[in-house]
Amino acid sequence: MKVKSVILENFRIFKERTIIDFENLTAFIGKNDLGKSSILEALDIFFNENDAHVKIDNEDLSIGTDSADILIGVVFEDFPELLTIDSTFKTSLKEEYLLNKDGYLEIHRRYTNGKLKGTFIFANHPSNSDLEDLLILKIGELKKRARKLGVDLSKLDKRVSSEIRKEIWNKFEKEIILEEMELPVDKEDSKIIWTKLKECMPLYALFQSDRQNIDKDSEIQDPMNVAVKSIISESKIQEKLKKVQTEVEKAVNEIASQTIEKLSEMNPEIAKELKPIIPEPKWESVFKGITISSDEGIPFNKRGSGVRRLILLNFFRAEADRKRSDRKVPNIIYAFEEPESSQHPDHQKKLIDAFLELSSNDDVQIILTTHSPWIAGLLPVESLRFLDKENSKVIVAKGTEDIYEKIAVNLGVLPSIDKDKTEQLKLVVCVEGSTDVEFFQNLSKILDEEITVDLENDNRVIIIPLGGSSLKHWVDNNYLRKLELPEVHIYDSDKSSVNRKIQYEESVKKVNNRGDGSKAFTTKKTEIENYVHPKVLEDIFHELKNQTLIDTSKSTWLDEWDSWDVTTKIKEKTTNLSQKTIKDKICTEGISKMNKDLFEELKAYDEIKEWFSTIKTMVDK
Repeated sequence: MKVKSVILENFRIFKERTIIDFENLTAFIGKNDLGKSSILEALDIFFNENDAHVKIDNEDLSIGTDSADILIGVVFEDFPELLTIDSTFKTSLKEEYLLNKDGYLEIHRRYTNGKLKGTFIFANHPSNSDLEDLLILKIGELKKRARKLGVDLSKLDKRVSSEIRKEIWNKFEKEIILEEMELPVDKEDSKIIWTKLKECMPLYALFQSDRQNIDKDSEIQDPMNVAVKSIISESKIQEKLKKVQTEVEKAVNEIASQTIEKLSEMNPEIAKELKPIIPEPKWESVFKGITISSDEGIPFNKRGSGVRRLILLNFFRAEADRKRSDRKVPNIIYAFEEPESSQHPDHQKKLIDAFLELSSNDDVQIILTTHSPWIAGLLPVESLRFLDKENSKVIVAKGTEDIYEKIAVNLGVLPSIDKDKTEQLKLVVCVEGSTDVEFFQNLSKILDEEITVDLENDNRVIIIPLGGSSLKHWVDNNYLRKLELPEVHIYDSDKSSVNRKIQYEESVKKVNNRGDGSKAFTTKKTEIENYVHPKVLEDIFHELKNQTLIDTSKSTWLDEWDSWDVTTKIKEKTTNLSQKTIKDKICTEGISKMNKDLFEELKAYDEIKEWFSTIKTMVDK
């Protein structure tokens, strides 16, 4: 089950009903006190109940509201199609009229005076008299209702309530009036269905930036506790634990039976009243206290905030690798507040890369909050949610091209630069994405000194990613004009997409026509990956196992190579690698192994020379 959207009403700053859409990776960006942390904590309350880091209380009720109820709702997609609620008989949420009008599973939780008032399935459900309450009737009451309505049950297994409901609803199918309503989950089959759904709920792990260093903090903040819960939930582990549970229950029942048998010899009346009751084991409590300590024995939650978050960073990277190798895992949601906090920019980028890698898995969702436009710039635009206030109401804007203008106006557009470096700046180099930054930084180091500058270390130049889908907005609005510096823009030609090719060509014309010395290029090849020779890629991707990417003996191989989507082609031959991993490797290790001869074989050297000669001329002025 994956979160499609969240509904908040009368919860803190979200007084009016607010619906927030989610992606596989969702990043909330905005100024302080606009509800970013509240969204994360609302989900913690919803999923983790009594184990939530922040307990709901009276002060969570919005100021000035007329209601005493707080609503936290979650809309799910990818929910289980079939549920077993009557022995081996299966039913579906659709057949039980338990989906909302859009066909999604919507769960509402209402809180009053700091306590859970009730859990409800919000569904497009029959509202007709005698049809609206079938899910909460006992089996005897359900049979009685069927007889009252003249429904023939002779051909059904009358022990199965879901079959009886279907027969009743089928008889009145043309007369059913559907209405969206909240259905309580605390009675009869509605309770059984809710119990089954809870087993399919994602594991929600919240990592906050301002957690106190107390012993209890390690219960949630230590990543190993999250790892234990996730690992125990895996099907292969569950099978092994179930065997252990069965063996223990068998032994306990034998002992209990022998005890009761002996007791019956002394007092049969008391013995009749006794039976063994074995609760479901909580396996995660068995492994409670697992942590990562230093050689000196200092536990994780006692380390400094920077060290803790650095460990978390690599926990997420390790999880990305683990989930990539083993997809038989439950859904999990990682919520991380302000990943930029207490970390060097290099570490921030690696953390974001790990998040992007993790979120590419179907069973993982990532939620972030940030104040940093630079962090936002590393993420896909569709992942961004910008929080702002209009007439005292919080507005959560979805990620579109327009969102970059709002971020630029409210938070700025450049990463932090030391004052002494700012005074040295002479040029801004603009590329599309974060991997493009790595590509051009590495490329600048392997070219001859007379035609290049070191884009990573030369303080006279800064290279920034504008984000491919938002590029037009950056160019049209010239957000960087306040720097009063010339710019060099280099974009992929993207020949595979006619619309993007036209858009990039228009952006190049606008930059070149500014009259401020700025210069823009589109690549002659499809993408920057096409500037790395296939021989190099065959060498660095050991997963290819001596496969040939392209036959370079053919006279037409270069024309074919120039138009390829190289990342996709490699992915087809190395299924164990993600496209992001492939792209990263090409833009770092791949470009670093290139040389002038290989560039000339690709007929790319003169083009690359023009880019960097332009940059060098501007910087040396």
